[in-house]
Amino acid sequence: MKALFKDNISFLLPYFIYIVLGSFLLALNTKIDLHLTFNSFHAPFWDSFFAYFTYLGDGVMALLTVIILLTIKYRYALIAGVANLVSAAITQALKLFIYSDSLRPKKFFEGVHDIYLVPGVENHLYNSFPSGHTTCAFALYFSLSLFVKKPVLKSLFFIVALLAGYSRIYLSQHFFEDVYAGSLIGLSTTIVVYYFVRKNEQKWMEGSLVSSFKS
Repeated sequence: MKALFKDNISFLLPYFIYIVLGSFLLALNTKIDLHLTFNSFHAPFWDSFFAYFTYLGDGVMALLTVIILLTIKYRYALIAGVANLVSAAITQALKLFIYSDSLRPKKFFEGVHDIYLVPGVENHLYNSFPSGHTTCAFALYFSLSLFVKKPVLKSLFFIVALLAGYSRIYLSQHFFEDVYAGSLIGLSTTIVVYYFVRKNEQKWMEGSLVSSFKS
């Protein structure tokens, strides 16, 4: 674990800071106050930006990334693919069976507060906790940070994951607590999958689709 943190400090250190600050936000504020505060900051540019940026945290992006990783190294594709599948399964189980009554912001504030909704975005109403997009984003981009050596790329992957999570709040698809929990599920699942794959590594995992076609 120490080696993992040391090699990926550019991703994990800012994430640790995010987790600590996020815990204080959740402890000192209700989810209502937090969302209304976040919702008060909006502008046409950011409406368009986050409406598209949020797709960087969906399953299609994860699938495309895994396909690309197959051409680089099977081990990379295996870690990213399994991490996303397992974390998605955990998130969906929580959404559907444990927190099935959790309302999304649009439905939660209906008739109580007039929150700002980004024009053209279809807002969902139910199964708010936890955020699936955020789970996917942190599983995917933390996986990618494990495969690169340059700290600047690891930091970039963290920023992308964080913004993908924030986009869910900005678009009023989720509350902060949904995003916070989603990030924990995505990252922790990836760590477990990473260690499992590395412990049971096989020779074929070092190959790729490209090397297979060449041989």
